Amino acid sequence: MDEQFSGGVFNDELPTGRAGAEITLAPGALEAVTTDGSVFVIPYRECQIEIGGFNNRMVFCRTQDRSVTVFCDHKKFAKSLSAAASGVLDNQLGASKRQMKSRSRRATAFGFACLVGIILLCIGGYFGVRYGVSAAIQVMPVSVDRAIGQSAFGTMDVGGPEINDAVVVGAVEQMVERLKPHAAIDGLEFEVHVVDSPVLNAFCLPGGIIVVYTGLIEEAKSPEQVAAVLAHEMSHATLRHGMERVGQSLGFWAAATFLIGDLTGLMAAGTELFHYAAVNSYSRGQEDAADAEGVKMLYEAGIDPSGMAQFFQILEEEHGDVPDALAWISTHPQHADRIDSVNAIIKSLPKKEYTPIDVDWKEVQDRATMKKNPPGDG
Repeated sequence: MDEQFSGGVFNDELPTGRAGAEITLAPGALEAVTTDGSVFVIPYRECQIEIGGFNNRMVFCRTQDRSVTVFCDHKKFAKSLSAAASGVLDNQLGASKRQMKSRSRRATAFGFACLVGIILLCIGGYFGVRYGVSAAIQVMPVSVDRAIGQSAFGTMDVGGPEINDAVVVGAVEQMVERLKPHAAIDGLEFEVHVVDSPVLNAFCLPGGIIVVYTGLIEEAKSPEQVAAVLAHEMSHATLRHGMERVGQSLGFWAAATFLIGDLTGLMAAGTELFHYAAVNSYSRGQEDAADAEGVKMLYEAGIDPSGMAQFFQILEEEHGDVPDALAWISTHPQHADRIDSVNAIIKSLPKKEYTPIDVDWKEVQDRATMKKNPPGDG
């Protein structure tokens, strides 16, 4: 018995140009009878085959002049057509299937490429906004740095009481006064706070608020070594590394609103970042830049920049395991490489005479650690 399938016919003589039909795979030809009784016959030897359609399984059987097209999407139609035609159409069916698979692969590849393109567009948009934030921060007035630094300092726990000993604070302020004329940007108002804590640390918030711990003063062998740490930390502020970190911490929409002039998200992110995060947590690139800028500031201020490498060396020799209390070195990794880098920078500079920092360092250290604190001075 001849197999029958439901399908359709395209032909200009039909009222609407197409009609549903019952297709019979008869010996020698396929026959399509439409609902209005029209009959279309296509001999297998004259049949032109194409496979496609929306679902890629529609079989189109056309006359050589393409005036009649019989179509069917039944999943068994192609196999039955091949059997009914006794292999006459196998080459065409095989070629059509290969073309269909090729189109399918191209469509899949195109779809995948579109998906990747959309993803890259989203990523590009995201990083474009992030880059825009970084660029905007560099041209932002330093008053914004100051506002963020003050807000963060007002809410953060610095880990100990502030001391007001005139000798101790005055020594640190003297170092800062010599360094600040050589800052990379103008407008920062450096403000010194000395905190009584054995933690070996110092940091500079955006805008110039400097915190120095007595543990750092006690550990340093000379005021030039403390000045070197200060120059490094001040460089983070003058190079606006802290502000870059704030910009990087912004969510996409907060960053986008910042770019159109709304500083609310930036202020909130800055306060939160420096309140909860380690203020010394900078990237390796930022650390290297602060080292180089710090050496430059020391050199131009007439302070021996070798104090920076000396201080790194002391820490490595005396605290090789870097205990947790030594916060400054623990947040500034790979010091062996940085010692070599700092020494290389110093060697590249023209030789000059340096002016020692005029303080009694032993007295400063004693008073900082409360070994000698005359009445009325602190």
